[in-house]
Amino acid sequence: MRLFACFLRWDLLREVRRKDTVANMALFGLLVVFLSRMGVDPDPKVSDSVGPVFFWVAILFAGTVGLSQIFAAEREGSALSGILLAPVDLGVYYLAKVAAAWIYVMAMELVLLTLYCVLFGFAPGRQVGYLLGAMGTFTLGYLACGVVLAAMTSALRTGGEVVLRILLVPLMIPFVWIVLRVSSTLFSTDIAGGTLGGALRLHHFFVVGTALDLIYLTAGYLLFPKVLEE
Repeated sequence: MRLFACFLRWDLLREVRRKDTVANMALFGLLVVFLSRMGVDPDPKVSDSVGPVFFWVAILFAGTVGLSQIFAAEREGSALSGILLAPVDLGVYYLAKVAAAWIYVMAMELVLLTLYCVLFGFAPGRQVGYLLGAMGTFTLGYLACGVVLAAMTSALRTGGEVVLRILLVPLMIPFVWIVLRVSSTLFSTDIAGGTLGGALRLHHFFVVGTALDLIYLTAGYLLFPKVLEE
């Protein structure tokens, strides 16, 4: 736990000093939501039906902006070589990376949710706690998978961010599907005309979402050291 806390503090302090990752992610996400609002029929029934889809898509793609830079400082300063040579558990380093990324991606998502509420006239009301819980659960699984892929693609000289998205999005399809289904409950609307299936109950989503988080985290914990060495 002490090693985990040291890695987490190191990553967060570096991000606070750089001040660009969260800003870049938020700007990208805000542009996606803003352009989505411009291209959606002003009829509330239509906008309420497709708005949540754009919201989750914005989170998914804006997060890759941060993931693509998550190992940039280590590789540029050769700090990664020092970590590989140090007598530490690389799995703990992976968990700290996921935790740090979760904190600043959630910060970006709060900004995104605020703009979404303004543009789409959405008032979460009593559902705000469940909505934030769903965002946190989805983000954890998303980053648990994304950090491993970012470690693989960050070594590429060109096209690393594109390859990251190509690899990450297909792996997240099961999670995206259940989060869109539970959005019918969270946003009190029929998502995409019900073509994705019926509304998913909140407790069912959190059980399945937590299971997916554990699967992604366990796989990442086991695979990350080998990926980093390669």
